[in-house]
Amino acid sequence: MKQTLNLKLSQRLIMTPQLKQSLRLLRLSSQDLEQEVQNQLDSNPLLERNETGNTTDDTSSNGEDIAVSTDATKETIIKTAATENGIASATIDSSLVEPNEAPYVEGESESLAAEQDLSSNWDEQSSSHQAAYDNQQYNGNSNAVEFTQFVSKQETLFEHLNWQIQMTTLTNRDKSIASSILHSLDEEGYLTIALDEIKQMFDPELEIEEDEINAVLSLIKTLEPIGAGARDLQDRLQIFLTRMPEETAGLNVAKRIVSEHLDLVASHNLSKLKKQLGIDEQLLSTSLNLITTLNPRITTNFKSDDLSYVIPDILVKQNNQSWQAFINPDNQSKLRINQLYADMLKSKIDDSESEYIQSNLLQAKMFIKGIMSRYDTLLLVSQTIVERQQDFFREGEDSMQPMVLQDIADELDMHESTISRATSGKYLLCNRGVYELKFFFSSALTATDGSTSSSIAIRSLIKKMVDHELKNKPLSDNKIAQMLEEQGHIVARRTVAKYRESMQIAPSSQRKSLI
Repeated sequence: MKQTLNLKLSQRLIMTPQLKQSLRLLRLSSQDLEQEVQNQLDSNPLLERNETGNTTDDTSSNGEDIAVSTDATKETIIKTAATENGIASATIDSSLVEPNEAPYVEGESESLAAEQDLSSNWDEQSSSHQAAYDNQQYNGNSNAVEFTQFVSKQETLFEHLNWQIQMTTLTNRDKSIASSILHSLDEEGYLTIALDEIKQMFDPELEIEEDEINAVLSLIKTLEPIGAGARDLQDRLQIFLTRMPEETAGLNVAKRIVSEHLDLVASHNLSKLKKQLGIDEQLLSTSLNLITTLNPRITTNFKSDDLSYVIPDILVKQNNQSWQAFINPDNQSKLRINQLYADMLKSKIDDSESEYIQSNLLQAKMFIKGIMSRYDTLLLVSQTIVERQQDFFREGEDSMQPMVLQDIADELDMHESTISRATSGKYLLCNRGVYELKFFFSSALTATDGSTSSSIAIRSLIKKMVDHELKNKPLSDNKIAQMLEEQGHIVARRTVAKYRESMQIAPSSQRKSLI
């Protein structure tokens, strides 16, 4: 085979380590980002948190802080997205190759001189987000929303029951038994283990008897909320009924239904139930109505032990007649270069120490720049979403506009994968609650006038129809589809069924009232 030498000219887009890191940081949730920041702080002595929050003379006195403009971030991520999607060649934009930086090639070494001159200040960049947020926060806007108002202060079921136990005159022995029972309750307040298993929790020398455990359990069932410690739903309903006044209409029949025929109630077999009880329809209706007033979900008003809170990345506040997005300053990591170590480069140190400091300084600068790039991109995407969904913030889900990732990508001239990264695992706090940014994307359904409606808006309409239906004559999927068409929305019956099931709404046959 003859060997030849050919000259070929081609264009390639090569991602630098900085671009790869920026994309990775953009994808992280706020919790994962905080973990990543902590890992970098632990491994890089040139990186430290900016705890002072000063914005004056911080660069000279406390170290060099770094920021990145939104426009630069946008250009960088647009070009990077092309490589991700398998594009073999592309025009290299000048924003990707900075004056003193050559395109990164695997295997080539990097040096501090290859890093661009970053003269902007972290505080100057982050303070712009903070100032915008502060102006909105303290301008007398009555619609201001604080994250703390969404934080639950309720106690757990265990804490509530244990407090009542400690207020009783029980002996320490009985209180110890009560504590073991309370720790054995499941998340719904049911006791699903046998008394013998509770007995085995104690030292045999204490000679705890099952009769003692049963006596303490009977006391627990009388505490607030009533029904804690019940074995199952049937047991809990019986506890509720036994505490009602004897003169309550339909009480005796209700007790029989719960103890003997609860399966017929669950299957809605009312004719067979009436026959087996040997009562008229009026008495059956009264008794069933009494049972349906009972609420076996006693843990509704109590906090779960494993409840976790979502810290929003974006805050949305009303500004005059429109809504505006802000980076949550309480969820923003502020970092800077440790100037003490950086100044060591100016002193006489050996080559190995100088190389170590230079390497970590380069990594610290790249990481800080990647963090700021993340905040800029997240704010840019969030504000575009908010601008498109102004009706939602004013009126609710019924006014949600159909929107897909590509709509935001086209408007910002970014790639769809970039929008997906910026919205996955990121949360937004507004006057209506906390929402994941992905929530605002929904498919479009055609209306009778040729316009489109959001699938989220259709779901909201379906839920409202079900909430206001006659309990003895619930709406079928066909009827709901007809009602939606009367309002100008073309939705097939199977689509209504799919949306209904996604909202965990039972079919009409199961929603029919028991009376």
